[in-house]
Order: sequence, then structure tokens, then C-alpha cells
Amino acid sequence: MDFIQASITDMYSSLDHKTYIDWENNSKLVSYKKGTTIIEEGQQRHKLFYLVKGSLKAYYYYKDRKIIDWFAFENEFITSSTSYFTDEPSLHIIQAMEDCVLLETDKSKVEMLCKKHHDFEHLFRIVLSRVIVQFRHRIVSLQFKTGYQRYRSLIEQYPKIELSAPLGDIASFLGITQETLSRIRGSKAI
Repeated sequence: MDFIQASITDMYSSLDHKTYIDWENNSKLVSYKKGTTIIEEGQQRHKLFYLVKGSLKAYYYYKDRKIIDWFAFENEFITSSTSYFTDEPSLHIIQAMEDCVLLETDKSKVEMLCKKHHDFEHLFRIVLSRVIVQFRHRIVSLQFKTGYQRYRSLIEQYPKIELSAPLGDIASFLGITQETLSRIRGSKAI
């Protein structure tokens, strides 16, 4: 599990080895098969997930349309933000796009670790900041960028996304139809 600590240090911030061991002891490593729903809409699941391996998508339904609004890949965190932060039922469904290994930590344990370890609290603030900025960029992108620009940005952020996410899910995330995505992908401008 030392590779998780190294990944956290590389991607976010360094954790003292004692902090990391305490986090590991207060979490569990779980595996999910591709297609497994980890959080159901309406469920209250106060957990923070760190992806050790695999990929996840978060989505909801609007007028019988599946709307993807979050992808998470290796070395990223994901949670049902409404359930985790407001104790309301989850608005999202979180599902495995590939076989996944997750480090799963209950909210109460995250709070305990933040109080006990300054470096863990610092990590948690960095993770929250990145998620807020990521969603802010998504909103700006949907408001002001063309479908082509949104696609290019997504491919720059996740060069291998098309290997794990179905094209329909990518189109939904970009706010375009699958036909438009096919035209964009087939254009010579890419």
C-alpha cells in the first residue's frame, strides 16, 4: 500500500507515514466489478473514495436522460457531495466504468483524521479545492466553449478516457449529442 502514499504525495501533498498508516487503518480497500453501482440515487452514503485502480462515473437522470457530470480515474477522489456534505440523499448514481479498487473512508473517520493530523487536513483541503475548481471549469466550459473545445479539453485532461467511458457518456458529459461527438472525433481538425 506504500504506492498509494507515493501517489498521494505526487498528486496532492505529502503525508507523514504515521498519518498514512492511521488513514489506512481507518479505511478499507474494496473492489468493485465493472458496472457495479457504488452509490444509488437517494442513498445516504457518507464516504470518501480514493481510486487506487479503475474509473468511475457520477450521473443523474433528468426527464429519462442520463446526465453524466463527473468522471474519476486512478489517483482521484470522488464522493456523493450532497450526501457527504449536507446529509441529504444522494442526487447522483456513482458507478464503476471498469473493475475498480477504492480506498473507502467514512466521513466520521475523515473528520477524525483531519483533527488528528494537520497533514491529512491539508490533503483534504487540497482535494476539496481541486474538486471545486474542476466543477467551476466545467460550468464555464458548458457556458462559453464550443463542443469541439470541450472535447479537446476533456481529452487533454484524460487522454485515455475513450478506453473506459462509453461515447454516449462522454457526449452527455460534454453537453452534446453522440452524433455531434462522432462528427467532432471524425473531423480533421483534431
